[in-house]
Amino acid sequence: MSKIGLFIPPAYDRNVPPLGTPSLVGFLKARGIQAEQHDLNLRYFDHLGIKRINRLFSEEYRDEKIREKVYYRAILQYEKLQQPFSYEFENNPGSSFAFTEKILSSQILFRYLADEEENPFVPFFASEVLPLVQENRYDMVGFSITAPSQVMAGFTFGFLLKKAAPQIKIVIGGQWVSFYREALQKRKEFLGLYDFMIIFEGETPLYRLINAVEKAGPLSEVPNLIYGERGRWKKSKTICDEDMNSLPPSDFKGLPLRKYQHSRKGITLTMETSRGCYWNRCIFCIDLPLPKPRYREKAPDLVIRDMKTLVRQYGAKHLLISNATFSPWQMKEVAERILAEGVKVTWWTMARFDEGFDRETLMLAQQAGCDMIGFGLESINHRVLDFIDKGTRVDVIKRIIQDAHDLQLGIYFQTMVGLPSETVEEALDTIGFLAGSSYAVNRESAFNIYYLIPKNRVFLNPERYGIRISPHQRLPFRYFYPFQHLTGTIDKPMARKLIHIHASMIHEKTSPSGGSDTHVESGAASHE
Repeated sequence: MSKIGLFIPPAYDRNVPPLGTPSLVGFLKARGIQAEQHDLNLRYFDHLGIKRINRLFSEEYRDEKIREKVYYRAILQYEKLQQPFSYEFENNPGSSFAFTEKILSSQILFRYLADEEENPFVPFFASEVLPLVQENRYDMVGFSITAPSQVMAGFTFGFLLKKAAPQIKIVIGGQWVSFYREALQKRKEFLGLYDFMIIFEGETPLYRLINAVEKAGPLSEVPNLIYGERGRWKKSKTICDEDMNSLPPSDFKGLPLRKYQHSRKGITLTMETSRGCYWNRCIFCIDLPLPKPRYREKAPDLVIRDMKTLVRQYGAKHLLISNATFSPWQMKEVAERILAEGVKVTWWTMARFDEGFDRETLMLAQQAGCDMIGFGLESINHRVLDFIDKGTRVDVIKRIIQDAHDLQLGIYFQTMVGLPSETVEEALDTIGFLAGSSYAVNRESAFNIYYLIPKNRVFLNPERYGIRISPHQRLPFRYFYPFQHLTGTIDKPMARKLIHIHASMIHEKTSPSGGSDTHVESGAASHE
């Protein structure tokens, strides 16, 4: 019987264990497959050590290395990318979004992957990854790549593992792989890195793939699969998504649960109650690109089963429900069941400003352990909300916020500035609202510059939404695309100014000498 090892590559978020590999492991184990998982991301940062990390992020290192050879920037075939702002892993060699998207399209990729001096993942592979694979005698190895910052690590491990143990089959999957599936298929050279790609949802496809490899069955019958055949990539005949009610509880065995940063006050685990988005119309959505998966919910009794398993088996104290969005009707049903079953756990989640979130639903959620809901606010301007097809109204937003305030339920806001067609005056409406409400002021608020990613509705029809994409910047693996507004008045410098205005107003409100209103209906900022 085949034995598979699933790996989370660096560099990635270290707050909570990601859900991808635990979902796959739970599914495979329930069907008799030997499956194990390892978080190489946490191992990598332990491997580097604090001194090494500080070195990688230091100006000294940048002055010494980056200007000359590091990232191979001087010899990449594409021009230097103009980045509007820095990203979390930008200065970490091998994890830069900008570096990844350039080198994947270059002819020197394989040279870099083998470079012990410049690729920080090569020595880590030799000291940590290869011994782990050899010790456990895996027949198949899988790398879950969610973000561009993980690509170079995943590709390095695949490249070196192919050389060290060519008999081991290698499969990659995850959101990034699904996102760039067409570009990946165009590069037959990638057959030297891995054997299979699984796109979209992976539970049934991975199970079917393992069986097909064991029995030498037809790969074309494995859904969601891209595979190598006669020196070319081929795609299987079918695409499938999972029946949520057939999925067992996720299995977190093998992950160092107490080492995740959110687990310092008690083990925090991720779970899901649905897949897809029931609204699925926002023009800026950065979830899986079109076509998006259909919306499915797990039955409330199975959600409770999963919660109980995570609490009982792993000692979970807190749960992150990582749905794209938690519907109000499912949240109400789940909350009622939590209270009826007496499940003792706190949880937080993401949701839309849906009018279905009435006071009763919010109250039940809080009583059932919900201590935070993250809402996608984006804007408080009627026209902007309609233009981006947000599917809500300002009066609904304000009512939900007021109800949460009255119930003392924690919420936070995700807000963007510089949305397609948005004017400075409209952005100031949102800034004024956030700064004029005591409850909003004292809540967490992510106030971000709008950025453009491939394959969403704006990208596929830019002129309809009032933007123009820079034609000379179209790289096959690019994640953030530069653009110009054809309508609207907020370019990147103005967006930064507006974010600064927001931060200054919030600081004034929260400083000891500052005051704040007590009601969420307080007015917007002056446009002067």
